Amino acid sequence: MIRIATVSLVALLFIAACGTAPTYRGGGVECTSGDWSAGASAGHGPSSSTDNRMMTEIESWLGTPYLYGGESRSGVDCSAFTQAVYSSVDITIPRTASQQAAAATDVNPASLAFGDLLFFNTSGSGISHVGIYIGNGFFVHASSSRGVIRESMSKEYYATRILSAGRFL
Repeated sequence: MIRIATVSLVALLFIAACGTAPTYRGGGVECTSGDWSAGASAGHGPSSSTDNRMMTEIESWLGTPYLYGGESRSGVDCSAFTQAVYSSVDITIPRTASQQAAAATDVNPASLAFGDLLFFNTSGSGISHVGIYIGNGFFVHASSSRGVIRESMSKEYYATRILSAGRFL
């Protein structure tokens, strides 16, 4: 009974949050007042020396195979990838996607900037995936089927599962 009440309360909070700055579009709740595709034109890639160092690190990870719990170039999961990229620019972030989301500063979809983290619900039970926004509607992440790749935010699979964005830079 408590679990049903909690789920109902969470759903109501998500619906209420859709008023001005949506932070959830998955799990059957559709925010109509905001649009994550607005982020598709936000940002134009790296614009500072830190951004450039981060992009160099991101590029060095492209093609790395996915490995759940992996933390190396022989196999990495999504949150270890984001953690490693941030570490390369001397920023320490938590290990898991949900911990990263909790520690980051919330970002409105229309204000996405290079290096922002994008959080997704790919498991049906909250934040389960993370990627790094690189500008012009693209992000880089460790895909469980294709390893570290560049992906469009407009791809339906991700567009319907994005929960929020966060900033550490």
